Amino acid sequence: MESHAGEAPVAPAPLQVSASGRRRPDLDELFRSALFLGVIGFGGGLSVLANIESHVVTKKRWLTDKEFSNAVTVSQMLPGGAAANAIAYIGLRFGGWRGALLGYSGFCLPGLIAVLVLAWAYTRFGTTPNADVVLGGFNAAVVGIIASITLKMVRTAVSRLWQMGVAAVALLFSAIGNAPPGEIVLGAIAVGLAVDLGTKRARLASVRRRRKSDLDPPVILPEEGHPLGPEDEPEPPASNGTVRSPVLVAFAGVVLAAAHATAIDADLVRFFLTFFRTGLGAYGGGFAIVPHLKQVIQTRQWITDKEFAEAVAIGKLTPGPVLLLATFIGYLHEGFLGAMVATVGIFSAPFLLVVVAGSTLDRLRSRRFVRAGLRGLTPAVLGLMAAAIIALGDSLNGEAEVGIAVAVALTLSRFPLNPALMLLVGGVFRYLLKMGGL
Repeated sequence: MESHAGEAPVAPAPLQVSASGRRRPDLDELFRSALFLGVIGFGGGLSVLANIESHVVTKKRWLTDKEFSNAVTVSQMLPGGAAANAIAYIGLRFGGWRGALLGYSGFCLPGLIAVLVLAWAYTRFGTTPNADVVLGGFNAAVVGIIASITLKMVRTAVSRLWQMGVAAVALLFSAIGNAPPGEIVLGAIAVGLAVDLGTKRARLASVRRRRKSDLDPPVILPEEGHPLGPEDEPEPPASNGTVRSPVLVAFAGVVLAAAHATAIDADLVRFFLTFFRTGLGAYGGGFAIVPHLKQVIQTRQWITDKEFAEAVAIGKLTPGPVLLLATFIGYLHEGFLGAMVATVGIFSAPFLLVVVAGSTLDRLRSRRFVRAGLRGLTPAVLGLMAAAIIALGDSLNGEAEVGIAVAVALTLSRFPLNPALMLLVGGVFRYLLKMGGL
């Protein structure tokens, strides 16, 4: 359009840039970025968090290094995948609950599609001998990956005698008692609060009793063993990161009305509730849920033990969170509808906790009682992951797969390789051993 005489042409609206030079993304850009990060999100753990940091801090300049560190710390305090939680929390900062939903769903969507394709192929070709051999190698590699993560946690995150006791009790309750991971985690946090805070109060009271005068310098008790991020003061997130309760109430009402009107099958409702409850205890990147979920599936005979082990392997092989194993299980049990119900169920609890509690945890994360609870949470996750090794180790077939698991564990403990690459190596190596008669 031509401008009128004497008038300057209208310039396009500038991007939203803060005084510090940082940009504020809109909802479309949040979703596109989350989708891109989901496509390249292979391997999980630190490798995916590094991709996110490079994108949102270095390339897009949405957050500072300190703000991203805060987001990662909050994401590790909550169940679910740390990477997915971090993206949801970043979306919460800039777009409220809509930004969190777009970020979370965009990151998980590529992995969801990949798992659905593999589940479809598995139901048609997964029973062939060659496919069974390769999947056996994947399963062995997964056991090795969990073992390597557990070994690293033993060396870096559990340094006190009482923490070792919490890890041992969590292992026993999960592997033998079949306790839900959420209950184990809550109990461990309570132990952390009681032991850590009780010890600090006793030490502080002892010091005060010995103090001769008020002129003595104050005693600073060390905060040892903190596994998650720095202690610096957090910056409060944007005020639009809250959710209005009427929205949640209305949404719940619509869901219940739709369920009643359509007479949804009771088995699907049970399916959803099982995975929703499982998602509440999905600490440690999702592997912590393996023992309990396997026991539940065995009891209800939804799929076989072999299929469950292969679901875990597929969840790790594809991009996105390991929790996508629920999609695979749902597809095998109830087809596409079951896959969607299981996926929504297992991701609902972590997402809602990020939206509802994320801002509060950011403000409180450096408080003493939060850090004390984390000291109990970390060894509990360690025990749950050790139980996952036992649960999945039962599915290994023969010395060849045991050898692959050990080799993967030792390799990842020594070298910082992408776990998804080790999965592929495990599958190929198992096939070559089969060709050699082993």
